[in-house]
Amino acid sequence: MAPTGRKKGKWGDREEAILNASWALIARQGYEKTTMAQIALAVGLSEGSLYNYVSNKQDLAIRVAERWFQQNASHIEASLVTLSSTRDKLGFLVLQHLSTILEHRELYMMWIREVRATSSYSTSHSRDIFRGYTGLLRDVLGEAMARGELRDTLDGAEARDMILGGVEHIAWTQIIQNRNDFDVGDLARRLSDTYWNALSIPPSPPSSTSVEPDQLERISQRLAAIEARLPPK
Repeated sequence: MAPTGRKKGKWGDREEAILNASWALIARQGYEKTTMAQIALAVGLSEGSLYNYVSNKQDLAIRVAERWFQQNASHIEASLVTLSSTRDKLGFLVLQHLSTILEHRELYMMWIREVRATSSYSTSHSRDIFRGYTGLLRDVLGEAMARGELRDTLDGAEARDMILGGVEHIAWTQIIQNRNDFDVGDLARRLSDTYWNALSIPPSPPSSTSVEPDQLERISQRLAAIEARLPPK
């Protein structure tokens, strides 16, 4: 489904229509098969007029991808405040990242090939937007480490990269193998459980020196019985 955010770009409704049409076409048939002529036709423009709004096809890919991750980040941030435990937040973030990739495969491949793989990405606005998206997990993990819920052998950024990188690798494998024979929710639960078990600090076991009152009474009775059987001093 195309994004339905209400925020307008600098060309207002016209830009919104172009980005929505591009999103729908790319999601359905892939970036490579989508032409500027098809996009122009979908929004009622000539192909020449379309270039008044976008420089080229890659510029269009960048703007579609940036809006996609901005909207994802806004949705995730709003949902996180409704969750109370770190474990629930971790599970939700893993599910969202996995769904982002597997339910929008063509868009994600466009992001990887046309945006993230470019030489200019490291200093681009696109990278800033993606860091905002992934930073939601980094912040959740960092806060949990500060509270002593998670191990601090990795810092929040390193733990974020391990988790999201692992999710992305697994999802990318499913895409390359063209697999659809799995449940995304179940896969997300298994992954988040594994990450949680690896990173969380288990609660301390009860002290072995603590003794309940009834245990003390039984010990006292046994000592008295033993003492009664001993020869007199």
